[in-house]
Amino acid sequence: MNQETPFVTYDNKLGVKIKFLTTDKKPHKNSLGLISYRALKHRMDSKNCTETQLRNGSWGGGALILFSSLSRDWKDAITTKFGNPKDEIKKSWFAKHYVSDRGAFDFYVAHRYGDSNEKKLDLKLVEEYTYNASVLNTVIEMKNNRKDYAKALGYTKLDIWQSLSNDVNAFREVAHTLPASKDGLRRKATAYAKALNLSKQNAYKTLISGKLQNSNAKKVTEKEQKVFLDELIYKHTNLDNELICTLYNTVAEKMDWKTITAMTVSNRKKEKNIIAHAARNGVKSLKNNVLMQNTRTNPDTPMLYWTLDGWDVELLYQKTTINDKGHSVTTYHNRLTVVVVLDTFNNYPIGYAIGTHETPELIKSALQNAMQHARELFGDFYMPYELQMDNYAFKTLKSTYKEITKKISPASVGNAKAKKIEPYFNQINKKYCKLLNNWSGHNTNSGSKNQPNSEYLNKIKKQFPDQEGCIKQITSIIHAERNKQGEVYAKNWLNTLEKNKSLMAHESYLLTFGDNTGYTNKLRGEGLLLTIHGEKYAYDSFDINFRHHADKDWSIQYDINDLSKVLAVSSCGKERFMLDQKYVQPMALANRTEADDVELKRVRNFNKSVEQMIIEERSDNARLLESFLDQPELNDTLAKHLLTDSVGQHKNHKSKQRLKTQEKAQKLALKQANKDNVKQQKSFLDEQLEYYSDKVNINDYLD
Repeated sequence: MNQETPFVTYDNKLGVKIKFLTTDKKPHKNSLGLISYRALKHRMDSKNCTETQLRNGSWGGGALILFSSLSRDWKDAITTKFGNPKDEIKKSWFAKHYVSDRGAFDFYVAHRYGDSNEKKLDLKLVEEYTYNASVLNTVIEMKNNRKDYAKALGYTKLDIWQSLSNDVNAFREVAHTLPASKDGLRRKATAYAKALNLSKQNAYKTLISGKLQNSNAKKVTEKEQKVFLDELIYKHTNLDNELICTLYNTVAEKMDWKTITAMTVSNRKKEKNIIAHAARNGVKSLKNNVLMQNTRTNPDTPMLYWTLDGWDVELLYQKTTINDKGHSVTTYHNRLTVVVVLDTFNNYPIGYAIGTHETPELIKSALQNAMQHARELFGDFYMPYELQMDNYAFKTLKSTYKEITKKISPASVGNAKAKKIEPYFNQINKKYCKLLNNWSGHNTNSGSKNQPNSEYLNKIKKQFPDQEGCIKQITSIIHAERNKQGEVYAKNWLNTLEKNKSLMAHESYLLTFGDNTGYTNKLRGEGLLLTIHGEKYAYDSFDINFRHHADKDWSIQYDINDLSKVLAVSSCGKERFMLDQKYVQPMALANRTEADDVELKRVRNFNKSVEQMIIEERSDNARLLESFLDQPELNDTLAKHLLTDSVGQHKNHKSKQRLKTQEKAQKLALKQANKDNVKQQKSFLDEQLEYYSDKVNINDYLD
């Protein structure tokens, strides 16, 4: 970039900027420093001053002195440093009218060329063409305003193209490549101006080399030619460019078409990239690599969005089996599968399950682990607001998914990028698995950086862990991730909105994830007696309704991780009761604690309530029958005899006496219920049952 010139043409006279002469008062950085501002001002105010002020203005800005009025010493100093005034004026005048053409830049950036219109201009060419267009815009402006141009240069007559050529060659503030000769500039500018009359785009195009435009005739022009070539490209067998070219040219020669080259095939492939990609690589690859995908943010609190998937862990273990011939065979290439349930709030592995391969049962086990861990963290079986999964075994697992979430969001078939969990597996593989000696490598097509030394692996294969050891490795990785993320995860649970929190009932949890004993049980006085994994357990319920169904066979659902409660389900499935594991009392009074007393009292109170319920129901029945059977219509009927002999409702002293006896019996029942430690030949309950049996004995009347 040339330095700023001190020369300015004003009122058709040549002037010099004062700031290039003075030593102070905001002088120019290239000032000659010939005189101080104060001295020059005093000199200009003097009557004997030879210097003439050409234009007023700030002394540090636009003030001018007439060049011809300067002394010879000052003129020589200025021209020595800044050159001939007339030449500099020409340069500054052209530069003053130069404007960078942004429209040209945008046009050249967007320009495409080649047979398939897929090539772009190199950025250096974009810059060069933009400068050339911008300079030509200035040349055309000068030519169209040649009178002002000549006056500015101090000419009355001039060779316009020679003068413009001189100015263009002298103007090197930008790296243009316009012709140096006046005839070359004239031809270039004339063609540019002619196209400019049509549109700027046409003008810009005149500056592009013919090699970089689509001026050559295409070899594949007819619809049949294009379709034939395209279908060869789309072939699912993924034919290479040379073979496609050979097949096309075989037909082209017979059809009198122009033959093509492998480059033409390559260009057509790029032009038809979307369709070709789908045909050659499949819809799954199209979705993952070509089609538009959504960008999503992580949930702002925990338990809003879970995603799950299976991962064949890149850790090898050794396994010994017996072959058909009875020989022991050890293999070292075995890998385990882990199904991970990931909370995407901070990629927290809230659930997992490890197996030899992915199955619906393994997925269900991972979800169960997630629910158990949620209970450990938050105190209950909290469910996620939304659950995402792939379509593996979806029909089998759909009912399970519905039990644990309000929203089920299956990922689109083949759209791996929709699942955030897959990048998480890659991260775990690099962060943990790669540090272990039994790492198997990752992504065999990615090169040696993702593969272990196979020769060394073969040497140490006998050091690989067995299946249990590999399970411990995977478990430690999951727990390490939980330890790293757990504090932030649990703390942010407090920020989850209540409307987004939902609980899974313990009954639903056992129905969904519980194991079954495989046999049925009947209720006894000591409760339901179960054998689970070889251990005996007793369960019962304080819900009186459970005893109303004492005649039923019960199937038991249980969680081996928490045997404090089980779920009893009737054979028809209509009745279900949550049962508590029975409290075991010490046999010796000396061993009894306060907690034992509380549980003992709880059982006693329950039994009393049952006894009272029995008494009250029989009493209510007796009163109801008294009023019902005391009707004339029932005289001389079996029902009446039943009333007279069994209930005792004659209108006589005897019946009244029986009523008194009934009242005394009720009082006696209350008194006896409070004497638990008094031994009697018969319990009060037995007496009451016998009493009412004596009063209402239908069998006596049916004989």
